[in-house]
Amino acid sequence: MKANSEKTKQSKKATRRVLAGVLCGASVLSLVLSLVMPPISQAIANDAQVDSTEETVMGGGSSTESTDVDNTNNGDTENQNSDETEGDETGDAVAAGPSFDGTGAKSAEQPADDGANDENDVMPTAADGFTELNQNNIHNQFGEDGTPGSYRLTENLEYAGTITLNHGETVIDLNGHKITHTSENQSLFNITGGATLTVMDSQQAPVDNPIASDFACSDSTLSKNANLASVVYDETSKIPDKLIYYVTGSSVNEDGTSTTEALYRHEVTIGGAIVARNSSNRVSLINLNGEGCTFNLQSGVLTQEENRNVGHLIHAENRSIVKMSGGYVCGASVGRDGAGAGIAVIGNSTLDISDGVIAGNYAPSGGGVYAMNSTVNMVGGIISGNGTNQDQRGYGAGISAENSSVTITNGYITNNKYQFYQDTDSTGWKHLGNGCHGGGGIAAFSQSEGQKIGSLVISGGYITGNYSAEAGGGVYAGAWNKPLSGFAFYGGIIASNVAQNSEGGGIRIAAPTVGVFDVSGEKAYITNNTTNTTNDWGGGGVFVQGSSDNNVQPAGLGIYNALITNNHANGFGGGFAACPTGKTAITDTNGIAIFGNSDGKSDGNGYNRSGGTNGKNDDADKLPDGGGGEITEDFKNAGHQDLFLIRDSTNPELLPYIAAVTGQMLGGGAAKWTGTIDGKPKTISKYDGAQAKYMIGLRSDSFVDDQNVAIGLASLYITGNKSNVHGGGIMTNGDVVAGSTTEVKVYPKMKLNGTKVFEGGSLEGNDFNFQLLKQNEIKDKGGRVTGYTVPSFDANGNLHLNGCSVVDTAANAKNGSFSFNLSEVYADADLVYYLVEVPGTDKDVNYDKTIYKIDPTVTEDPTKTHDVLDIKYTYYTVSNVEITKMFDGKTETSNVTPTSEDGVACVALTGGATFTNTPYTSDGSWTPKATKVVKGGEMKKFTLEFADNENFTGDSVKTVSTSAGGGNPQTKDFPTITYTLDSLKKNDTDVPGRGASKTFTYYMCEKDDSSIFSHYKFDNSVYKFTVVATDDANGNIGCKVTYRKGTVGSDGKWANDDTADHDLTDTPTFTNTYSTSLPLSGMSGVTLTYLAGAAVLCAAAAWMHIRRKANAKGGKRRE
Repeated sequence: MKANSEKTKQSKKATRRVLAGVLCGASVLSLVLSLVMPPISQAIANDAQVDSTEETVMGGGSSTESTDVDNTNNGDTENQNSDETEGDETGDAVAAGPSFDGTGAKSAEQPADDGANDENDVMPTAADGFTELNQNNIHNQFGEDGTPGSYRLTENLEYAGTITLNHGETVIDLNGHKITHTSENQSLFNITGGATLTVMDSQQAPVDNPIASDFACSDSTLSKNANLASVVYDETSKIPDKLIYYVTGSSVNEDGTSTTEALYRHEVTIGGAIVARNSSNRVSLINLNGEGCTFNLQSGVLTQEENRNVGHLIHAENRSIVKMSGGYVCGASVGRDGAGAGIAVIGNSTLDISDGVIAGNYAPSGGGVYAMNSTVNMVGGIISGNGTNQDQRGYGAGISAENSSVTITNGYITNNKYQFYQDTDSTGWKHLGNGCHGGGGIAAFSQSEGQKIGSLVISGGYITGNYSAEAGGGVYAGAWNKPLSGFAFYGGIIASNVAQNSEGGGIRIAAPTVGVFDVSGEKAYITNNTTNTTNDWGGGGVFVQGSSDNNVQPAGLGIYNALITNNHANGFGGGFAACPTGKTAITDTNGIAIFGNSDGKSDGNGYNRSGGTNGKNDDADKLPDGGGGEITEDFKNAGHQDLFLIRDSTNPELLPYIAAVTGQMLGGGAAKWTGTIDGKPKTISKYDGAQAKYMIGLRSDSFVDDQNVAIGLASLYITGNKSNVHGGGIMTNGDVVAGSTTEVKVYPKMKLNGTKVFEGGSLEGNDFNFQLLKQNEIKDKGGRVTGYTVPSFDANGNLHLNGCSVVDTAANAKNGSFSFNLSEVYADADLVYYLVEVPGTDKDVNYDKTIYKIDPTVTEDPTKTHDVLDIKYTYYTVSNVEITKMFDGKTETSNVTPTSEDGVACVALTGGATFTNTPYTSDGSWTPKATKVVKGGEMKKFTLEFADNENFTGDSVKTVSTSAGGGNPQTKDFPTITYTLDSLKKNDTDVPGRGASKTFTYYMCEKDDSSIFSHYKFDNSVYKFTVVATDDANGNIGCKVTYRKGTVGSDGKWANDDTADHDLTDTPTFTNTYSTSLPLSGMSGVTLTYLAGAAVLCAAAAWMHIRRKANAKGGKRRE
């Protein structure tokens, strides 16, 4: 039983060991699984989510794989789609839209490629809505009633009849083919009843970019003007197959004031065309008659056979409409009768040109376009190389318009040529000097004498390279006594045009038309135009015609914001000239600036003259006997390059003033005129002016800075023009007013003089700025004046205008003086100025806050008032100035009578200093504080120290003591620390001022008096203070103070014990502890107790182990 019992014990013991092993293994396995299973589970979950997502996508039929399979095409289609949709996320949507065939028309949708269709099958001809048109079916297709529809030519064809369109819309696609009309007495198309005809050529390329570099003309023998277009004919059919035309491009140079022109040659192959074969100049190729009838030329060519005549390629009357948005109208001629070989609109009809080319057409007037009682709108396109007949008088090679409204906003009118000129006719009639025909680019005028009908407005585009054998190379505005109701130039470029034998290379304004040059927005240019006349007076850029006929008023020109520079005349007045009937009024600074022009023959051998044309020889030299003209040697030797005017000086005392010139030019700068006025030397200052009765010769020596201001303000530049006689830029026989009204009030100029004093400092010049302000009315909601604006300073010295306007700003000179030059002081009771010093940013200065109120009294000066050019010049003077000084809530008023210096009213604002400044100062301070706490005892006289160094040495050390027996705790103040600007110096050379800042460091500790107070443990903390002292620019230095707690080690260095900065809301605290026992062990005792306990436990464990081993060896072992 004992053995069994022993076995049983051993079995139980083994069982316990196995169970212990299993439990241990299970624990280890559980630990391992807990570490590795979460990542595995997460991965399995992610895979399951991906599988679920893919299943969802596949189920929706839009997975990548299924899409690739479903959308597979052949290689060509795939490449095509790639090209078309590259970079376009909507490729499928684009592919699903309508496609277009080569004609530009929508093609029919193609059926899906399911194998049932043959790719070589031909689509139905009419699938895109066009009906085939050929020689065999043209009669049937149109029918007798002009059936509307869309037709496409499939071959060249001829037609002798008339196709009448009287309703609906008809579209003809020439498709690269030609229709030749062979009738001698009727139009090919007759459009009535409000019908519309549209002509296009789906095979024609768009019209060339007129100035693309590919078309730059390399033929150096060609000039930049008068290059007529030409048509090249097929030798057999005599039908045109090429068009060659030229464009004179114009680009603005880097200086912004001038342009450069270049010639471009265009050669066009004529494909689809409608060709006139008739020889009658009474028949039009396309005729419109009736309100609402419309012809649209989108592409294709309208032309005529070689050596044929046509009435017009397009003729529209009775409120019809012609719209040209592409294509070509070219190569037509009307012979000796008629006008408008290319396009004619009459009877309240309208021509709209947005693109396309009208070129190489010829007629006595209006080779390209003719309008009568109609409207022409050009917003694009090219009218090039059209001409008038060489042996016939007429008007307007490019456009001729009578009683019509012409508006040009864009496009090119270029290289057109008015060709007729002769000195006398068969009756001996003298043509010299009249300039009564012309207009290379455009001619617009009234049909009837004395009636102002029709208008010409140019607000953009290019009128370049045109030529007139007589007058008006570019523009001929009005004809003699056939005036326009209005002529306006608002924008664009008129450049490199030529008037060969008469006046106005760029523009000619005929009497009594009145023109306006008023450009706003984009700059405009009248540049590089020329008149080569040897008979007339000139006008390279512009000519304004006068009148000696009492029944006909002279032409007029109002011109604004213009710069006239770098022009040349071989006679006098390279910039501006006026002949015996011309009158000029330069009335204000918004008119023109004239400088930098030249005159005289290029070889230096004298000056060209008008030659006594029409009995006007006033520009001839004065003879010793008093005969001849008015030009003297003194005049020649004085200035006349910029401005010239001359007339007969007989009985000068009876002559009226015909010209007035002010001393200021565009931008307000001084023109600095020098030269001759009525035979006497004259210098005109900035605030002066001059009036002339018969002679002006002036040169401007204006300052470069003033010139630059004028250049910047100008919106119209008249530069680079040339005249063989006078007036390179402008020549006038008529009336020219620059920036004028019917009355010119010449207000006095006033100069305000002040003085600046800087106490405790020196002036170098431009140290301080001063502003002159003007008061404005304050109105209520009903518009009633309730008061006037007054500037003010706030408590921080900031200036507030409070609605006042800034007139000017001035700075002091080195001697402290400053002044304001007021160009005009109005006769207005409400005119009041204020003078203030502008608060600056100088850190060392206190700025003066004095405000001066300046109230001038302005009255008329009757001794100077007179009329010039029917414009009343009323002169005013400053008789008194009331000055009120406002400072520190006080006012002082005085009255000053101005002194006159060169016609300027000069006013001394004060007898002494007007404004006085003092150096800037500021200060600030802070007071260090500390709190003393005693634990376990009473408060003693403990000492706290404050210094600027961590070792608390030197004179900076300050101390405070607590009161023995007093309160506990106690807070004590150290002496206040004060800062000034000088305190903020960062180095010996630094001069701190407004906004200066500096960082200071201080330390605070408790003095260790443990030898005196043996039972007190003293606080060894050392607080470090960081002070950022900053000037606030208003006389105050603010202090931002933070501190940290630390200690000073044996090395004498402060060490930080803190984790963050503290501000002064938490006062640094020093705590002392009082005790009569040994010091407590604190954590050290606890640690020792733990160590002792641990040692006992270790000893016990060792004893038990030894005892167990001994028992085992003795064979006795307890279970």
